[in-house]
Amino acid sequence: MRMFRSTNPMMGRMHPGAVGGYSDYPATMGTFSLKMILLTAVLFGFAGFSFFTFINTGNFTGGIVTLIAAPIVALISVIVAMRNPSLAPYFAFIYAMTQGIFMGAISGVYEMSFGDGIVSTALLATLGVFVAMGFLYASGLVKVTSKFRRVMYTLLVGLLITSLILVVLSLFGALGGLSLGFLLLISAVSSVVASLYLLIDFDNIATLIKSGADRQYEWVFALSLMVTLVWLYIELLRLIAILSRRRN
Repeated sequence: MRMFRSTNPMMGRMHPGAVGGYSDYPATMGTFSLKMILLTAVLFGFAGFSFFTFINTGNFTGGIVTLIAAPIVALISVIVAMRNPSLAPYFAFIYAMTQGIFMGAISGVYEMSFGDGIVSTALLATLGVFVAMGFLYASGLVKVTSKFRRVMYTLLVGLLITSLILVVLSLFGALGGLSLGFLLLISAVSSVVASLYLLIDFDNIATLIKSGADRQYEWVFALSLMVTLVWLYIELLRLIAILSRRRN
C-alpha cells in the first residue's frame, strides 16, 4: 500500500492498509476484467451517443452546461472513489457516464474539424498502445520498479505544470504565438507518459490480485486504468490533429 500511496497519484487518497490481507472474496483477474468490460461498455455507450448527437445536430448532448459539468463531475467521482472504495462501484459508473459524454463531444468536435477518420484512428492507436504495453509488462521486458514510478510521477507533475502554463497563456491570447512544433513536442511527450502509466496500472492490478485483497478494490483499480486510457486517447487524438495541421 505504501508503494501505491508514494508513487501513484490515483492511489494517494486511499487510507493506509486499505489494500492487504486476505479476503473471503479476493480479487481475481476474471472478476476484475468483468468490471473493466462493464465500465468500458458504459463509457462507449455514452460517448457514442454524445458523438453522434454532435455530428448529426451540431449540438452538445445536454447543451454547453452539461459539457462543462461532465468533466467536473467525472473528476469528483474519481476522488470520491479513491477516498472510499466501498462507494467505488457507484462512482466508477458515474465517471464512465460523464466522461463518456465529454469524450464523445470532444471527439465530435475533432471529427468535424479534421475529418479523415481522426477519431477511429485515435481509438485504434489507443488499442494498439494498450496491447503493446500489456505485452511489455507481461513479458517482463519492462520492469515497474520504485525508481520507474518516481520518474513517472515527476514527469506527470511536470506535464501538469506545463499544461497549467499553457492554459494561462491561452487566456491572455499568447498561445497563438507558439509554434506547431512546440505543441507537437508537448503532445508527443504527454502521449508517451500516458502510455507508460499503463505499465503502472498493470503492476498495481497484479499487486492487488497477488495480495488477496477484497474484491471491492477491483472497482478502484478498474477506474484507475480507465482514467489512464481516456487520458491516452485524448492525447493521441490531439497528437494526430496536430500532425494533420502540419501536413496541411
